[in-house]
Amino acid sequence: MDLTGYDYKRRVAEKKKNVPEENISVQPVPRPALARSSELTDEAIRLLDSLARKCLMSELPARFPRVLNRLAAAWSQPALAERYFVELLLDSRGSRLGFPPEVLSELLALRSCNAFRIFPKKTDPWQEMHLR
Repeated sequence: MDLTGYDYKRRVAEKKKNVPEENISVQPVPRPALARSSELTDEAIRLLDSLARKCLMSELPARFPRVLNRLAAAWSQPALAERYFVELLLDSRGSRLGFPPEVLSELLALRSCNAFRIFPKKTDPWQEMHLR
């Protein structure tokens, strides 16, 4: 379907047909970021160690290390980490399948830890006061 009204796609397709295949060289673009996506970064390992007592994570690092790496990079800024949680958990594109239940529960536990950093629990000094 041509939405431009000027047969743009048709002319581009015809030009591609006229180009001899010998001149076309397809070389893969190196992607160093994708090569490391299966490994956890140092930040992610430190995050796992610091949160080991609060929430145990085994499925997220094993199945989605790229998500944990990006989350660890944003963890020092709680508001930025919350924005990343919103991107992960809410489908804005309409085509995402979602996370498996085990990974989702770990992500929600991480989100609650982050929410506690943003909004710490307020204590009432009068409730903590011991009357004699």
